[in-house]
Amino acid sequence: MSEELLQQLIHMVAENNRVVKETQQELREFKKEMYDFCEEMYEFRDDATRRLDRLERQNKHIDADLDLLHRKVSDHEREINRIKQDGQ
Repeated sequence: MSEELLQQLIHMVAENNRVVKETQQELREFKKEMYDFCEEMYEFRDDATRRLDRLERQNKHIDADLDLLHRKVSDHEREINRIKQDGQ
């Protein structure tokens, strides 16, 4: 009877060791996937930051161009008004 119990115990320990090894392997694989995912996220963040910086620069240039255009339109309106006044 004790030989049978010993065999059952050995079998249970062996099964437990197998499950532990599988779990450890799965954990290693999961950690690798997470590290890869984090790396992708860092690359995405860096790319998004570069693109946003470029958009901000473009926006500043557009604002400056609009300011210049507004001044030119105001100058032309003023000139047109003077010409009209001189013609009367």
